[in-house]
Amino acid sequence: MRKLHLAVAMASAMALSAPASAGFFDFTLAPFIGASVGQATTGSCITGTCDDSDIAYKIYGGLEVNEYISMEVGYADLGTVDYSAPTGSRETSGMLIQLVGTYALNPKFTLLARGGMNILNTELNGAIANTTINNAGDTDVSWSLGLGAQYNFTKSVGLRMEWERYFDVGDRNDTGEADIDLISAGLVYKF
Repeated sequence: MRKLHLAVAMASAMALSAPASAGFFDFTLAPFIGASVGQATTGSCITGTCDDSDIAYKIYGGLEVNEYISMEVGYADLGTVDYSAPTGSRETSGMLIQLVGTYALNPKFTLLARGGMNILNTELNGAIANTTINNAGDTDVSWSLGLGAQYNFTKSVGLRMEWERYFDVGDRNDTGEADIDLISAGLVYKF
């Protein structure tokens, strides 16, 4: 009789807990790919005056863990900043590793929030005024945050618009350090 009571108690607990955990713990494990293009703007010039914005792009793939969380990896080219006094340029690109939080307002419209670590390479071509630095490079971890929205044309295809900030990109002593903002739009395809 005691075993019967234990079995009934366990069955009741499992039945009552299922609706409470439905949603967040429902793993979909749906892969997706995407590409976005936009404009990157660097927060500060390393010397003199500069053209602080350029065309940027990113390509990525990921796994939708559930309806609220996705994991993404990809490659981003955050453009080139041309500066004068003296003349040179600063280019940034690298690998993205990010978590994306999603919240569907309805089947067509989804809000996005992202964050993660990125392994970005910054190359300085030219010299920095009042220093001995000339043609330097730096590869380092840079953290990022972002917000966006996605309009879903179908269950598989969506248009994604985002703003992202990459913090402290580059090395303060070699390539110059700056925050980079990326505003982009692109297509996402979910398998």
